[in-house]
Amino acid sequence: MRSSSLRSSCLVTLAATAFVAPAVAMANGNVSHQWVSRTAIESTPSEGSLADLVGDPDLQPLIDGGTMFPDWGYTPGATSEERDAGEASHWEPVQDAYRQWILANYAPPWSDEARQHLAFYFGMTSHGMADQSYDAMFFERSRFYQGGDHGEFDQDSDVLWAATTGPAAVPETWTPASPLLELFQALVGVTIDERSMTQQLGFVAVAIGAVNVLAEDPAQVASAEADFPWAAEHDDDPLTPGNPPHEAEIVRRYWRSNWALFHGDEVPRPVLWTHPADGGSGHGTDPASIESWISIVFARGLFSPELDASRFHVVDSSGAEVPITIDLFYGNESHVLHVRPEEALLADEVYVVTVDAGIETIHGELLEGWDFAFSTGDRAPDPLHDDGFWDEPDPYGDEDPGTGGSDDAGVTGTDTGEGLDDSATGNGGGTTVDPTTATEGVRARGATSSCACTHGEGFGRRDVGGLALFGLMLLGWARRRP
Repeated sequence: MRSSSLRSSCLVTLAATAFVAPAVAMANGNVSHQWVSRTAIESTPSEGSLADLVGDPDLQPLIDGGTMFPDWGYTPGATSEERDAGEASHWEPVQDAYRQWILANYAPPWSDEARQHLAFYFGMTSHGMADQSYDAMFFERSRFYQGGDHGEFDQDSDVLWAATTGPAAVPETWTPASPLLELFQALVGVTIDERSMTQQLGFVAVAIGAVNVLAEDPAQVASAEADFPWAAEHDDDPLTPGNPPHEAEIVRRYWRSNWALFHGDEVPRPVLWTHPADGGSGHGTDPASIESWISIVFARGLFSPELDASRFHVVDSSGAEVPITIDLFYGNESHVLHVRPEEALLADEVYVVTVDAGIETIHGELLEGWDFAFSTGDRAPDPLHDDGFWDEPDPYGDEDPGTGGSDDAGVTGTDTGEGLDDSATGNGGGTTVDPTTATEGVRARGATSSCACTHGEGFGRRDVGGLALFGLMLLGWARRRP
């Protein structure tokens, strides 16, 4: 893979400054992640209480911070324990435990302090779901159509997206340290130093600034386009699943689904999104092509040991069932499942995909069944469900900051350095989740614990030298992509 002399000089800089060697880069870059979260905010139905929360400009820095947070463990000098905790930050067990911690300490109407935690939580969930969608569908297509070394794919595609959409904000490093550190101890089995975690998160913020700078350089953008021409051509294609616009749609549906959980309801639908869409047309027929795959994004992380192809059915208009295999892309805890036909689909045919009721999640839930229709021809079938549901405001009413939970401090802006201080209790008058005795999927109740959130200045170009800033961008954040 060709790379510019600037990139080569950055690697030399990294070695000279004793940073770790670059690993294989996996998953979205953080400029793309921020765009996904902000676009999900814009597309959240405006009359609902969720829109009141995520659309609050005072909370934007916390959503941005939560969105970049999961990559904190893949930065210069991170220990193996920090990498394990960083990886866990991407996934639903830790995120859902944090959700339950919030519920144990706060209640609607959400206080200012509670809204800070909610904003950070939604940022974290955006990051994890976007990575899964991107890896399982967009990255896999790039490997299918282009092949070759994809070690720089994520950083190059991030530069391309920044060049297209503009620079990202460099977030502040507000972190709900106490609950997260306790959850890392309980669920990952590692003890993380708060100061080190904050420092590593600062490096992620620096990397965002680095991508912003590279995206302003026409030579760097041209180099990225030359490295990955298929991705450059399809990163905003409405027909290509897993690219940032599709990620944003999946994320906003995931948010709406998790918002129901915050209010004591079950997820409104077991499936968030499918490719092809319900009522879609023109689907591929060749089983050797990735375009014949049927992709399903579930609302909850699935329990893979109980999952097999007999629970999924692809049936044509005559009632004949297509033999299939399934691939839960990231295995246990993940959401994106591919259904792969083992024989050619018929041309100009309508198929119905059925997911049996009773699919088990990692939380012990049994999901309702789901079905959707698509065609391999030009004529689209009638959809079996109305996706307009996702455009309806949520039913949870007015939840302006009020009496729910404690309200000791607030974030007042991105440049003030102020925010929830280290002494904030996070005690909303109820019992708290005790992460030290919690088990995956089932959170125990215990004694009150304090929030002890930390807040740091934003990390911008002024904080590091130019070459080091560029070099940080090149560090790969190794994910468990197959």
